Amino acid sequence: MNVIGVPNDWVNLIGTMVPDILKLVTTTWDTLPPLASDAYEDPITELLCLALKQNRDLGELPFRVDIQLVELEPEVDQKQGRMDIAFSPLIPREDIYFCLECKRLNVIKDGTLRKYASQYVTHGMLRFITGQYSKLVKDGGMLGYVLDGNVDNAIKDCSPSGLMRPNKGLA
Repeated sequence: MNVIGVPNDWVNLIGTMVPDILKLVTTTWDTLPPLASDAYEDPITELLCLALKQNRDLGELPFRVDIQLVELEPEVDQKQGRMDIAFSPLIPREDIYFCLECKRLNVIKDGTLRKYASQYVTHGMLRFITGQYSKLVKDGGMLGYVLDGNVDNAIKDCSPSGLMRPNKGLA
C-alpha cells in the first residue's frame, strides 16, 4: 500500500471533515422513520449507522462509518471505550476518527417520563474528557435521541443549570 505524505500530517484531517460529518448526520436523521417513545439506543444507532453508510456512499465522502468501535488504547486507568458511531478517514491510522456517543433522552415508558440527562453527561461527555475514547482524538460529539420530541427541554436538561435543578425526574 502506498501512503501519500507522512501519517502525522493527517491528524488534523478529521477537524476539516466535521462540518460534512454533522451535515451527513442531520440530513440522514431526517430520512429515518419516527421512533417509539421508549425505543432502545442500540437499535436506533444501528438504523442510523446503516443509513449513514448508504448516504456516505452517495456523497462520496472519504471516511468509513463504523458502529460500536472499541478504543484499544484508552488513557491510563480507563476502561476500553465502546464508541457508538465512529467516522474514520481512509488512511492507515486507528487513532484518527470522529466519534459520536449516542444516548437516549426523554424516554416515555409506561406513561412516565425519564429524562436521562445526567447519564448523557456522566456516561457520554465524560468519556471524551477522561480519555476513554482515546487520548489523542481532538474531535468528538454527543448525539441525543430525544424520544418525546421535545428537543428544547432536552437541551435545557443537559445544560449545567438543568443538571443542578432538584427534582428533575431522572431515572
